[in-house]
Formats: sequence, structure tokens, C-alpha cells
Amino acid sequence: MAESTSLDHRTSDGGGATLRPGRVLTLACLAHGMIVIDTSIVHVAIPAIRESLRASLPTMQFVVTSYVVVIAGLMLAGSAAVKRYGAVPMFRLGVVLFGVTSALCGLAPDGAVLVAMRAAQGLGAVLVMPATLVMLTDTYRDPGQRAKAVSIWSMVAGSPVAFGPTLGGALVESVGWRSIFLINVPIALTVLWLSARHMPRHEQPAHREPQDIPGQLLSVVFLGGLALALAEGQDLGWTRPLPVAAAVIALIAFAVFVARQRSYAHPMIPGELFRAPGFRGYVTVGLLLFVGYNGLMFTLSVFLQQARGYDPVTVGLCFLASALPITFMPLLAGRFGTKLGPRTVLGAGIALSLLGGVLLAVIGSHAPLGTCAGLVFIGLGFGLMTVPQITLTMAAAPAHHSAIASGLMSAGRSTGSLIGVALLAGLPAATSITAPAVALVAVYVLMALAAVVGGRALPAETG
Repeated sequence: MAESTSLDHRTSDGGGATLRPGRVLTLACLAHGMIVIDTSIVHVAIPAIRESLRASLPTMQFVVTSYVVVIAGLMLAGSAAVKRYGAVPMFRLGVVLFGVTSALCGLAPDGAVLVAMRAAQGLGAVLVMPATLVMLTDTYRDPGQRAKAVSIWSMVAGSPVAFGPTLGGALVESVGWRSIFLINVPIALTVLWLSARHMPRHEQPAHREPQDIPGQLLSVVFLGGLALALAEGQDLGWTRPLPVAAAVIALIAFAVFVARQRSYAHPMIPGELFRAPGFRGYVTVGLLLFVGYNGLMFTLSVFLQQARGYDPVTVGLCFLASALPITFMPLLAGRFGTKLGPRTVLGAGIALSLLGGVLLAVIGSHAPLGTCAGLVFIGLGFGLMTVPQITLTMAAAPAHHSAIASGLMSAGRSTGSLIGVALLAGLPAATSITAPAVALVAVYVLMALAAVVGGRALPAETG
């Protein structure tokens, strides 16, 4: 296939060394964990950065959002590069970009430079994220082994989200805010060194289709505009010029993008991919999964601090009720998926999340124990769903479109995070969590429907 990395255990690199799947998995986990941690580690350092650089509050907001907006906007373009030039070369290029820009973030003399370098970090991320999943899909050809590998990858990728703020707080207090960026440099160098030893030195895709450059640019404008409208609409207000203009531009770009994809001979998103049984349903599951969880975390943080008077440390401890299951449940999901099938595990995760949402809606506003119980079930459900959602999405996609499939899935998750914060944060949560919790239950019901649609369309032997 065009973007295949050919990394199974029978392949040798230019030096004749046997390539081992476990080492490919280790590299994928290290690189992806490094990328994911930067979505959450910065939050706790904002006060220190602002004081040190004498930056304005809007600048600090861009420090947080520019990274996510670039990832959401350029993910499909990055996936197209992975498909055209190969997963391994793009993986290495992405790690280099991320390491260099992390160093420049750590050395930034002012807020404007920091915002620019945070956006540049996203350029490395959009190459690394789809490349790692394509590498694992190509390396682990057996469905059972692939599920185990993806479960480990999901656990490592989820750990920084859960514990990133804790690590960031420790680094800021002991070393200073610049250390949260500079710590990426030795990790990136280690990944590059290991990849030179344990991955192919040369990789040439078997066939390169013509690139849909206008389609890639339109996808960047659409996804970037949507991400910017959601991020800035929440901060500035939905009727302000910037979010309104971004939303209008995104809608126009989307309409033109759809028209081009239908008429162009070599579209960026092949019609074969969207027509693949189950693919759209499982991509939708991933989007809604992140709509619900990230929207809840934002609104729950407001509720716990304003209604219950908790300090940030106590809020962080409360969030461990969901963070711990999210970190460790993917390992169980991989094992259950091998025995019961990924569809069954996905359904169990949705049921647990629904139960958690109902608990929050009914008693979460009145009893701290009810809040924690709801978070536990939501964390258990989220942790169970991540692995089968990835497995089923990639299984539904034609093998020769795995890079674009991975990019669509990642773009959906990133966009879902922004949508969740934008939508649920608009609901009243200063004195009660009921309204956001009811909205969360509605999101989980929609997710269940998407899973049912995907399951009916997918061939029986897949799940």
C-alpha cells in the first residue's frame, strides 16, 4: 500500500538488523506521549509565563489555543504527507520539528515569539500523530496483537493528559516554566537515536498519486477556521468579529472543499474511504467521545471552584477519579477486545459513561461523593472506548488509505475537544452541574447511535 511502513518482524533495515514490533511500539508511544502532554502541561504554567514575559491575558490564551488550532487545522494535510512520503520519514521530520520548536519555546523572549513557536510545535505534531498509528497498523498485522499494541499506545498517550498538569506544576515550582518545553528536547533526541537504530533508513512508497494541493489548503482553512471560531468564541464572545469571521470563512471553505472532493480525480479524502462500511460511524464516535469528556472537564472545574469553593489542587485530586481509569483501562480494553470483540467493549464503555452522566445529572450537584462516582464511571467508560474506537475505525478503512483514515480520526478528536468546551461551557455551571451533565448524557446517547450505525455497517468478522 502507498503509505505502508512495512515494519513487521520479518523486515530488515539497510544494515541487516531485524526490526522488532516492540521497539516500533516503544518509539510510537514515546513520540506520541511527548506530543499529547503539551496539550495540558501548559495550563498550570500560564501565571508564571505571564509574569515572566509580562504578557497580556489574550496572549496567554493564544499560547494555549494556537497549538490545538494548528493540530486541528493541519491534521489532514499532515496525514496526506504521511501517505505520500511514507510514515517513517514523516515521523522523523515531525520529531525534529517538535524538538526544535520546543527548544525555541523554552527560550522565547516574549509572548509573541512563544505563541509563534507554540503554533510551530503543532506542525511537528500533525506529522507525528498520524505516522505513529500508521506504523502500528502496518507493524501489527494480526488483529489481536494490533489491539494489544493500540491499547498500550492509548494508555501512554492518555497518561500525559491525566497527569500533565501535575508534572507541569512540579517542573514550574522546582525549575521554572521554561522547563516544561525544554524537557521535550532530550526526549526528541532519544526518539531520533532509537529510530535510527531500529527503524528503516529508507522508505519509498510504492506509488504516489497526484497531490490535491487545493483540497489540502481548503481543509486547512475549514478546520483551522472552525477551531479558531470555537476557541476564540468561548473566550471573546460568539458575536465578536474574530470568531464570526472565522466561522463564515470555515463554512465557505467547507462548501468548496466538498464540491472539489466530488469532482477531482484524486481527492484528498477518497470517496472509497467515506463509503467504507462503518467508517463514518466510528469516526463520529471518536468525535463525540471527546466532545463529552473535554466539555465536562471544563465545566466541572468551574462548578467545583465556584459552587464548592475547592482550590485548584483539590480540583485536580477530584479529577483523578476519572484520570486514573482513563490511564489504565485501555490495557484491559485490549484484552477484553481479543476475547469479546471490539464492538462489545465499545458498547460496555458507552454504557458505563452513560451511567456516569446520569449520576452527575441526578446527584452530582448535591453530593461530592456523587460527583466522584459519576467521574469514576465516565473515566471507566472513556478508558474502555478509546482502544476499540481506534481499532474499529482503522479496520473499517481500506488498508491503502490508513494514513488519511488516521488523520480524519485525529482531526475529529481534536475538533471534538474544542466543540465540547465551546458548547458545554455555555451552559450554567456556577451553582449546579445538572445542565452540563444532561447535555453530556445526550452526547453519549448520540454516541451510542453512531456506534450502532457503525456496527451494522461493518462486516461481522471485524468485531
